[in-house]
Amino acid sequence: MENLSVYYYRYLRYIQAKDDSTATLNDKYMALSYAVRSQMVDKWINTQKKYHQENPRRVYYLSTEYVFGTNLKHNIINLGLEKSAVAAAENLGFSLEQLYDQEDDFDLGNPSKGTVASCFLESMATLAMPAMGYGLNYDYALFQQKLENGMQTEKPYDWLHKGHPWEIKRPEYTATVEFYGSMHTPNGGGSQKQVWAPSEKVIAVPHDFPVPGYGNETVNTLRLWSAQASEDFLPDYQHHGDYIRACEEKFQAGRITQYLFPDEDVKRATEMRIKQRYFLVAASLKDIIRRYKLHNSNMLDFDKKIVIQLNGSRCAMAVVELMRLLIDEENISWEDAWRITRNVFAFTCYVTSAETMEKWPLYLMEEIIPRHTQIIYEINKWFIDQVRGKGKAGKNVLRQLSIIEGSEVKWVKMSHMAYLGSSCVNGVSSSQTALMTKKTFAPFAKYLPVKIVNVTNGIAARRWLLCANRPLANFINELIGDSWITNYHEIEKLEQYVGDREVMVKLGDIKHATKRYLQAVLKSMFNISIDANSFLDIHCKRIHLYKRQVLHVLYILSRYLKLKKGEETGIYRTHIFGGKASPSDFLAKQIIHLINIVADIINNDPLTVKKMRVVFVPNYKVSLAEKIIPAADLSEQISAANRESSGTSNIKYAINGAVTIASRNGANLEMSDRIGQDAIFFFGHSDNELDKIENYKPYEILESNPDLNAVFSFLEEKLPSFPEGSMINPLLASLRDMDPYFVLYEFDDYVHKQKSIDELYKDRFTWLSRCLKSIARSSWFSGDRAVHEYSKEIWNLE
Repeated sequence: MENLSVYYYRYLRYIQAKDDSTATLNDKYMALSYAVRSQMVDKWINTQKKYHQENPRRVYYLSTEYVFGTNLKHNIINLGLEKSAVAAAENLGFSLEQLYDQEDDFDLGNPSKGTVASCFLESMATLAMPAMGYGLNYDYALFQQKLENGMQTEKPYDWLHKGHPWEIKRPEYTATVEFYGSMHTPNGGGSQKQVWAPSEKVIAVPHDFPVPGYGNETVNTLRLWSAQASEDFLPDYQHHGDYIRACEEKFQAGRITQYLFPDEDVKRATEMRIKQRYFLVAASLKDIIRRYKLHNSNMLDFDKKIVIQLNGSRCAMAVVELMRLLIDEENISWEDAWRITRNVFAFTCYVTSAETMEKWPLYLMEEIIPRHTQIIYEINKWFIDQVRGKGKAGKNVLRQLSIIEGSEVKWVKMSHMAYLGSSCVNGVSSSQTALMTKKTFAPFAKYLPVKIVNVTNGIAARRWLLCANRPLANFINELIGDSWITNYHEIEKLEQYVGDREVMVKLGDIKHATKRYLQAVLKSMFNISIDANSFLDIHCKRIHLYKRQVLHVLYILSRYLKLKKGEETGIYRTHIFGGKASPSDFLAKQIIHLINIVADIINNDPLTVKKMRVVFVPNYKVSLAEKIIPAADLSEQISAANRESSGTSNIKYAINGAVTIASRNGANLEMSDRIGQDAIFFFGHSDNELDKIENYKPYEILESNPDLNAVFSFLEEKLPSFPEGSMINPLLASLRDMDPYFVLYEFDDYVHKQKSIDELYKDRFTWLSRCLKSIARSSWFSGDRAVHEYSKEIWNLE
């Protein structure tokens, strides 16, 4: 392998057109990234060549969102270039950390599904699976969060404004995606095939990103589509003849991938959202069929070589689009097309209740993609006929099963569509899969048996431990060797050191070093001060009522008021919050405002110095998470038990040695089973117990609980003294009047468990033993394990 320094200078001069005297840090980052990319190109080409030569059964992963964070450091590690990169940096006189900080986050989605998708692609490459991902290449990624007077404001995030060294544009593989228009039946009627005359065409331009496996020769591909207006003007140009107007209309047609919808807007089924979702699946399926036809001639065998995993219901239109392509363009009968389609697709379902299901308005779909609404009606009719043919089914049952709901305004239930069009449906945690089987899709089991399995989410330990927490990873290598990096079950060998005092001292030193590093990062980036000697209680994730950051805040205020009265509350805690609220979620934005007001009160009170502190870290993202998570003492995983499908941040904290306080939901329950309850402090009620509560009156709990009453009274007194503090009143009113996520109901148990955590932390040796146990028993939650289960239970890869 040629010296990395040689490649670096080549790209600095011939791509960036700079030398040492003129190069900025960003120029150096770009040059080093191109140098690293050059080391994987041969592997990338050879991997694709191997797939073409062997023509294996391949899995295509469809997701509207991918969240990788930054890639330079991770790619260096996976390609085994770390020693070369360190030597090159020393030789060239720059700091690798400085260059890592130049990279903008690859943040194309909301954190939950996007992070899982990215972890899975990395695991597929590491396990050398013939796989490929598809997504959207948004011009503006998830917004940047700014704080003004403690309140969230949003700025667009142009993540490509400095260029992107990992992206390769592939204009030779563009696909045309069509919208609107009219339908007619060929040959005067009687045919299943229909002719669609679209009135708008948009060009899908692919951009390929390499996904290298760790320590092997495999480099898989993530293909992201950008929308570009076609060269043709819209049909009405011939009538108005206005060239400038025609150019502007043409530009509008190419806006489909301009911006990413924040997660809370999922219920706002706008025209652009529907076009965005369909654009992804239409371009991807055309590309998949093109690839299939390179080595296979019979489309009736399509399902023997192809499996497509739908990451959530947002990709459900792929079912309908494949039916359209098979029937209208491949001249396959409806029956054969339906058989092929159901064999090709598998569906990962994240739904926890009927209220969280995605639905699209039928009237908009009929306008935007008219042929697809015909097929949806046909699929629905086929299914309802199946139901009627199997015995008595009342109108209520038929309504539950129908893809289409409503009377005057009809909606298409996308989860139902994905379920009916798939051979296998999987949940993402044992509790969510059970909920899905017993409730969400229970009516379907009798009339259309579909294989339902559970594949608990996993995370990429190579990113979240090896890359994010190198001091801990190096210490693990010293104790048990490095085979855990590709065989994560090997991490279990650490358990033999639980209780070893020398190991515990070293583990404590590493944790303290990560705290000092975080202390420096927060000071440098945001001028936020924390004490590295304090207990770091971390609550960083998307801000939402059901995530229950407000429960944590009420606890902080209760603790603060007791300190003010002279009561001893335990250890010195620093409470660190981070996360974004959807721009349209006003109550979530009030939570951020409340956190910052509470931080202002506590941090400026001389009585609480060295006893407690509260900070909110703005613009939380993966690159920040990689610095915050390793430093955590306590991980807050306290979402409402009946709303969290799985969660992966809980796993990231656990593998970095944090103790967890958790509600009884999602992967928290499985973490308890596998890691043990001595490293997880459960509080509250199960989803079944919460679902059974009737006539819940939160104001009665508030009136009868002195601590809660004191907190609310304190806020009512203090909020008016802050600029726009009264804006938080709707949030407090929602807790008093409705409390839909049982914050007040579970407050006492949460406080009780926090006291137990204080007591445990005072026993340093026992605390560190539990931290090491958490790491050692986290092997089940590897992304490699999850992907292996997908391959074995669903994909049937060779």
